[in-house]
Amino acid sequence: MKKLMEYYDTLAKDYDKIYKNKNIEYMRIIEQEILNNEVKKDYLILDIGCGTGEQLDYLRDYNIVGLDISLEMAKRAKNKTGKFLFVGNAEHLPFKNKSFNCVISLFGALNHVQINRAFKEVRRILTKNGVFIFSIANVYNIGWIIRSLKKRGLIKTKRAIEHKKGDIVKYIDGKRIKVNTKFYSIKDVENILKKYNFYVKYTFGTNITNSPLDRIIYKTFLKNFGVYVGAVAIKK
Repeated sequence: MKKLMEYYDTLAKDYDKIYKNKNIEYMRIIEQEILNNEVKKDYLILDIGCGTGEQLDYLRDYNIVGLDISLEMAKRAKNKTGKFLFVGNAEHLPFKNKSFNCVISLFGALNHVQINRAFKEVRRILTKNGVFIFSIANVYNIGWIIRSLKKRGLIKTKRAIEHKKGDIVKYIDGKRIKVNTKFYSIKDVENILKKYNFYVKYTFGTNITNSPLDRIIYKTFLKNFGVYVGAVAIKK
């Protein structure tokens, strides 16, 4: 986890600039529609991997706190939103059992952790019928598959999909920084949720076409090919 902390500590000062583009805006539209539909005003909400505070800011009128593994990211989220922040790890959440009505984790924070452990922890801190909303990077991202086929060929692309692992690489002030990440399919997501006794209300995909069309198709079969996939799940 030290490398993960160092990566995001280094990235923090440029994070909002790097992740400000039209494709991210299309993703945020889907995320916000889901939050509007699923999150209630009387919920106590935890945002895991809150980054610089995108969702904390969007849900600023709600009872929400953030958690991030990076102190520098948490500082920026605090300055941006004024919300209460924790620095911590999704695999070992620093909260009592049944503390929250809702847990959110959007834009792939859970791709960096042992997902079984994280889901188990989320279940532990959720109240009965608590809501879990998350998205993670998709192993069947059709845009990436097409680019990889052109660049690497069929065999290497097939091997990458089978391994479901990769790296995120950025350059900050001329310095190359890298972090490991994992990828999942919607089927993977459903299986892990069921393992920890969640009811899957629905699954979704974002950045399927990177256009306004995504708002219409994010729950259809085409969700399987988005950049990110996710779910709205209920603790039984």
